[in-house]
Amino acid sequence: MKKFALVFLAVMFLLNTVGAAISAPRYVLNLGDVLSEAHPHSQAYFWFAERVSELTDGAVQINVFVNSALGNQADLIEGLALGTVQIAKSMTTGLAVYAPEIQIFDLPYMFQSREHFFRVLDGEIGEYYANEVLGRHDMVGIAYFYAGARSIYTNRLVTSLEDLQGMTLRVPLSPIFMSLASAFGAAGTPMAVGELYTALQTGVVDGAENAATFYYQQRHHEAAPFLLMTEHIMTPDIVVMSRSFLNSMTPEYRDALLQTAREMTLHVRELWFAQENEAIEALLAAGVTITEVDKAPFIQAAQVVWDDYRDIVGQDMIDRIQALR
Repeated sequence: MKKFALVFLAVMFLLNTVGAAISAPRYVLNLGDVLSEAHPHSQAYFWFAERVSELTDGAVQINVFVNSALGNQADLIEGLALGTVQIAKSMTTGLAVYAPEIQIFDLPYMFQSREHFFRVLDGEIGEYYANEVLGRHDMVGIAYFYAGARSIYTNRLVTSLEDLQGMTLRVPLSPIFMSLASAFGAAGTPMAVGELYTALQTGVVDGAENAATFYYQQRHHEAAPFLLMTEHIMTPDIVVMSRSFLNSMTPEYRDALLQTAREMTLHVRELWFAQENEAIEALLAAGVTITEVDKAPFIQAAQVVWDDYRDIVGQDMIDRIQALR
């Protein structure tokens, strides 16, 4: 009986070991972002991770870390090279340190509409920057995320370009964003997002700029209840991988991941549009003053920024993007 028990235990151990080996994922990827779980980008990641797992029968496992759990945007991009992160997302301005020409997407009023934006990024131009430009730095863009059109919000009523003169606006740590604030007659002050709510409350800054969804979700409307719909920049966020890591995957699993990333690009747009509409309704219900504005003076003022960056981003690429309007 004792002998039988030992044989039984040995068989069970062997079966468990084999079963664990079969069920263990072949690839484990860490995906990081700085945004909250409620943000449409974060929701898209969880959908992406589940879908990839389904398509690969669990062979590819994507662990999603949001809320800056793996660091800020710069940390995440550096993590691709270090191997601590396999998938990260960044504003194009965050990738400019590696590929300055990608700042073409940050130029103010580069895109005339959502449709123009999608035509560019879903076509040959988007593919060129995602693969060739980033590829020179061992990165590859697997998805362009729509992140809305950025507008200005302030702690006092602003209805025109003239009203911005002398105001202090929080902007991302980016020369283009700082130059644009200056072109609008304001002073651009780089500041971490986590510090912005208090800065608005205390008057350290008079306002900031971002998409309406972000403005609402971060509760910045509580301290700056005036939204001026300048829609001055419509820049994509790019979901990036290490090209070396992607190429190390077997073709079957690599193709499954890339196909799902393309599907995620469309999925995140649906999430964004729904949340954007909800955000505008919620802002109005909260008493926020939303002002539509004549964009012509803002577009004219922004030309100085284009002049400063034509040589960096290339006039030929500017012309190609504008031809798709």
